[in-house]
Amino acid sequence: MKRYIIGIMCFIFTSNILFAQKNTEILWDNYGVPHVYAKNQYDMYYAFGWAQMHNHANLLLQLYAQARGQAAEYWGEKFLASDKTIHLFNLPDSAKAHYNKYSNEYKTIINSFAKGINDYAKAHPDNIDSIARLVLPITPYDVLAHDARVVCLQFLAAADIQNTQRLLAPGSNAYAIGPSKSASKNAMLVANPHLPWSDLYLFFEAHLSAPGFTAYGASLLGQPILNIAFNNNLGWTLTVNTIDASDRYELKMQDGGYLLDGKTENFHEKLVKLKVRQRDGSLLELDTTFHYSRHGPVLGEKNGKAYAIRIAGLENPFRLVQWHQMSKAKNWKEFEGALKMLQSPMFNVIYADKAGNILYLFNGNVPVRTEGDWRFWNGTIDGTVSKYIWHQYHKYDELPQVFNPSGGFVQNANDPPWTSTFPTLLNPKKFPAYMAPQVMAFRPQRAVNMIKDDASITFDELIAYKLNTGMEAADRFLDDLLDAVKRNPDAISTNAAEVLKKWDRSTNTDSRGAVLFARWFDMMKDSMFARPW
Repeated sequence: MKRYIIGIMCFIFTSNILFAQKNTEILWDNYGVPHVYAKNQYDMYYAFGWAQMHNHANLLLQLYAQARGQAAEYWGEKFLASDKTIHLFNLPDSAKAHYNKYSNEYKTIINSFAKGINDYAKAHPDNIDSIARLVLPITPYDVLAHDARVVCLQFLAAADIQNTQRLLAPGSNAYAIGPSKSASKNAMLVANPHLPWSDLYLFFEAHLSAPGFTAYGASLLGQPILNIAFNNNLGWTLTVNTIDASDRYELKMQDGGYLLDGKTENFHEKLVKLKVRQRDGSLLELDTTFHYSRHGPVLGEKNGKAYAIRIAGLENPFRLVQWHQMSKAKNWKEFEGALKMLQSPMFNVIYADKAGNILYLFNGNVPVRTEGDWRFWNGTIDGTVSKYIWHQYHKYDELPQVFNPSGGFVQNANDPPWTSTFPTLLNPKKFPAYMAPQVMAFRPQRAVNMIKDDASITFDELIAYKLNTGMEAADRFLDDLLDAVKRNPDAISTNAAEVLKKWDRSTNTDSRGAVLFARWFDMMKDSMFARPW
C-alpha cells in the first residue's frame, strides 16, 4: 500500500470556524481505493478531497469549472452551452446562498473538503494540466454548485432541459433481503449502480473513518459526502426512480411577454457576461440575457412560443447534510430521521440494517398537482394557465414505501414502486396518478423471479443473483419465436433458429445467440403485441 501522512497547521476563519488536521492517514489499497483515518470528521473530509484530487485531478477541476459556469473561459466554446445552462439556473449564486444557511459544523466540512483539493494542487502542481490550474482555488461554493448540477440538472431534469423524450433509465439494480429469507438470518443488501465510467457520472469509492464516524461507499466525483454507503450498523443504495419532478412548459408569446390566465406577463431578465477562450488564447466576452417566467427559467423561443423548465428541489440547501447524517446513522430511527429531510429530490432508497430491517422508499420531491397522470406530466405542459404551476411537494409519509414486507425482500431495477416486493403491497390506486407509471420491465421481473421462491438465500446465492446473465425476454419469447420460424420457414430464419436452439439464454461471453436474439428483440419490441398495452 502507498501511504500518505498529511499534516497541516491550524487555521481560524473569519467566520469563526475552527478546524485542525494532524496525522491524518490515507491508505491506498490495490484497487486504488483510499482508506481515510482521521482524528475528527473535518480532517477526514479534508483527506477525502485530497484523495479525489490524487486520483482524478484534471477531471475534478473541469467539473468544478463547469459548475461555476466558467468552463468556456478555460477550455473554449465547446463548454459555452454548459456555462449558459449553469447561469440560466443560477447555480453559482444559489450555492452561495445555500452555503450561508449551513451551520458552522457543515460549513467546516465543505471548507475542509475544498481545502484538501487546493492543498493537493499546491503539493503536486505537476500532476495538473496547465489549463486546469486556472480553475484553482476551489471554493465551497463550487462544491455545492457541482452537487446541484449533478443531482438536479443532470439526473433529475436532463430530459426536459435537452428537450428529449424521457425514458426509463437502463441502469441500476438493488436488493435487500430480510432475515426471513436469509440463510444466516441476517439482512443482506446488494448495491449495483450502473453509471458511465466518465465525466460527472464517475463514482469515487472510499472508506472514511473518524471518531464517531465510519462508512464505506461511493460518491460521484466532486461530491464531498458518500451517496451510497454502509457502516457498522446499516447500509443503503440508490437507483434512479421514475419520479416526475421536472416539467417543461410551452408558453405563448404575447406583446413581448407571455400569456398566463388570459393576461400578458412580463419576463424577468438577467444579464450575464460570459468569457470564451479563443484558439489564440484570448478571451471573447459575450453579453447573454436570460429570461424567467413564473414557471421557471426559459430555455428557448421558437415560432411565437417559449419553453420554460420547473425543477423540484433545486432550492434545497441541505442535500449534503442529509447524506452525511445517513452515513452517520446508527439505527433505523436515525436513518429515517435523515430521510425525512427530503433534501434529495429523487432516487429510490433501498436499505438494510443489522437489526434485520429492510426498506424500499420512492424518495424525492414529488410536486403536489391539481390533475393529470404520469404520462400527462411527462409531456410538454400547457403554460398558459397557472393551475399547472406547482408550489408544494408531497410529504415523506405520502411517498410510496415498503418496510419489512411479509415477502422478506425488496428490490428495484429502475422500475416504479408498485413492484418493489412480492407479493405486491403498494396499490397505485391509493396514490395520485402522477406519482409513477404502471409498468414492469424485464430486469425487475428477473430480480423478482430469482428471489421470490428462494426461501433461504445464502450470501453466495445473492452474489450469483447479482451476477446473473440470464435474459428474461428470452424466457418469455424465444419458444414463440422458434415456433413462428417452424410455421413460416425461410433459409435465413431457419439458420438463425438453429443458433438460437443451442443458445443458453444468457449473455455470457461464450453465449452464441445472445446478440442475435437481442437484435431481433430490439427490432420487434415496439410492435410485439397485437393489442398494445
